[in-house]
Amino acid sequence: MGRRIPPLATLFGLIPAVLLAAVPGGAGAQSFLGYRALGLPVGAAQARAVALGNLGIGLPGVQVNASDPASAARILFPTVSVSMQPTWGDFNLDGQTGTTRTTRFPMIGIGYPVLSAEGTVTVSLSGHMEQRWAGEQDRVVSLGGIDVPVNDRFETNGGSSVARVGWAQRLGDRFALGGSVGTYIGRIDQEFQRTLDSLVVGSDVRSYEENSSWQYGGYTFSAGFMADPHDLIHLAGAVEWSGDLTQEPRLETGEPGLSYSIPLRLSGGATSRLSQRLHINGSFVYQDWSAARGFEPGVVSDEKLSYGAGLEMQLIQRETRSFPMRLGYRHSALPFGYRDQGAVETSWSLGFGVNLVEIEGVRFGWMDFAAERGTRMSAPLSENFWRATISIGISSS
Repeated sequence: MGRRIPPLATLFGLIPAVLLAAVPGGAGAQSFLGYRALGLPVGAAQARAVALGNLGIGLPGVQVNASDPASAARILFPTVSVSMQPTWGDFNLDGQTGTTRTTRFPMIGIGYPVLSAEGTVTVSLSGHMEQRWAGEQDRVVSLGGIDVPVNDRFETNGGSSVARVGWAQRLGDRFALGGSVGTYIGRIDQEFQRTLDSLVVGSDVRSYEENSSWQYGGYTFSAGFMADPHDLIHLAGAVEWSGDLTQEPRLETGEPGLSYSIPLRLSGGATSRLSQRLHINGSFVYQDWSAARGFEPGVVSDEKLSYGAGLEMQLIQRETRSFPMRLGYRHSALPFGYRDQGAVETSWSLGFGVNLVEIEGVRFGWMDFAAERGTRMSAPLSENFWRATISIGISSS
């Protein structure tokens, strides 16, 4: 007959014992960083930004960008864009290695211009944090005074996203303001399974299994600007404020809800045209998690500043089409480490674009592709990954 295990809070308290020790067994993950907190942040979601090492702000052109609230101000026709990101990786944790493969859809954005008001309504759904990992450990426990070999397996799958509604307002030909309001949504599912050695306990004793499911909530607000002070320079900046991110149980387990404070996020970017066909861009994000509430001691990383830079070259420029090539580098400060060491992600990226219809610099149909080779470090954990980003967009009158 089946038997129940102790309360979930007790069981999931064993997770650090599984992940902090290199033991016989298996493990696999998109990333183990943030397993005691909110997970791994979802970075730039559009292939053009990824290929340029950009952090999601300060790129000129018509676009719907959740992290650059003023970027949609110059949209003249209804516009839709969507991105997908397949990832392949491996990790090394105190000599224990494994591989991973996953695919996510980090963003969908819609922009609808209101020409009479010289502004654009935006709607977007973008990724925020992700947790996708599994680990297992072979151990011996005492049951009724008998030492029983068991296999404990933990699995977590899910994450948080942000649904936003915004407005971008043109103020002349060279300046725009934008703002948005959003809500955190999403869920995370956790599973614990203990398999007992049937040779010791007998075949009539089944495995233990418990499940836990949580849903996210909370609000966020952002405001930003973009400016073209010179024909060769494009600037943008944004600030994002969030209330507490809540995590409430979806199942009747009797567990209390959790609440995490999300620090203020400051970002900025600039693009300069070096020649008719060559652009250079840079961007940064500053977010200080050190005073964030609700996290276990030693979870929050001491890294705060992320930055990136890249080059974009127009390989082929026609009257209604263009084919840009892009190269970039990015250094991202991750908010949660593995133990008590700061966590950093770095990557080199390469990509290209196919602007199927482009008139006077305005894209009406496009596809962008980016490939990244990156690493994440938070001793004793190291992770390597290949990640592709594909973005498709269309504007139509």
